[in-house]
Amino acid sequence: MKYEEFTEDIQKKLTEIVEEQYEDGTVVIRNVLKNNGVRMKAVSILRKEERATPSIYLRQYYQEYKKGRSTDSICKEIFAIYENSMNAFHANVDLTELSDFERIRKKLFYRLINYEKNQSVLKDAPHFQFLDLAIVFYMYLESDENGISSVMVHNYNLETWGKTAEEIREIALKNTWQKYPSWICDMEQLVSDMILKDLKHTMGEDKDGFLAEEGSYGAYKIEEVEQVIREEVSQLKMEKNMEMYILSNEQRLNGAACITYPGVLRNFAQEHQSDLCIIPSSIHEVILIVGTHWDLEWLNKMVKQVNKEDVDATEVLSDHVYIYSREEDDISY
Repeated sequence: MKYEEFTEDIQKKLTEIVEEQYEDGTVVIRNVLKNNGVRMKAVSILRKEERATPSIYLRQYYQEYKKGRSTDSICKEIFAIYENSMNAFHANVDLTELSDFERIRKKLFYRLINYEKNQSVLKDAPHFQFLDLAIVFYMYLESDENGISSVMVHNYNLETWGKTAEEIREIALKNTWQKYPSWICDMEQLVSDMILKDLKHTMGEDKDGFLAEEGSYGAYKIEEVEQVIREEVSQLKMEKNMEMYILSNEQRLNGAACITYPGVLRNFAQEHQSDLCIIPSSIHEVILIVGTHWDLEWLNKMVKQVNKEDVDATEVLSDHVYIYSREEDDISY
């Protein structure tokens, strides 16, 4: 079954489920405009009494279908997600607050996106250009184990509130810096933790604290394995002669915006007595490389390749690196 046929089948079977539960439910398939101009098919259940409804994207479900999952099972899960989302939404969100600025001001935040790739969105939304990126604003409505519900601020919101883009910016900047403080982690530690976590997950840990399966690390206790892994990763770093760090916020969500936080890059550069090469790994984080001698042509090619092959198209920030000058306290590209 091709993708178009799959979406039609989902719409048909989900409609049958909805009609059994509601008299006024309608199932629609829409092409939703995402970050970077990416359009993704999503299914929504519309009801007259509801002013908002979740968009449930179908791409991942199609991959599961191709691996053998039935569309009946997928539709049951989609309907369950809809009901759970609506119950949580009603419990945590009052939509009337979206028009009341005093009630929404504490929920205004900002993030960084690519300026050129989002022109169609930016023409209807307040924004400020930062290098070749754009600072845009969001209202974060509620969060749970499934993520955060957010609504982008558009020009009509400013008209409703009687506010200017500059006023929104000042509030969103302070809210974001306070609620989502910056976080910097040595790449060596991060990679070591990821490897150890994967080993624990795949091999398990016995009652005595040893990895359950024999293998490269099977004769070691967990704390010994951790030390071995850190030594191996450290050796790799020395061979590459490259100090690398992850910069994001503590939630690792839209953390690339941390490069705009006051003093973050300056303090880190002063601590290491070095300029910085900034690799935009995604909208959620960047990689900082300490030093002054970089092969920028190679790094830019690497960024483009990684974005093309390994980063979700909706999460790409930029296709080239940035340079922070410690002397000038400024970023360029």
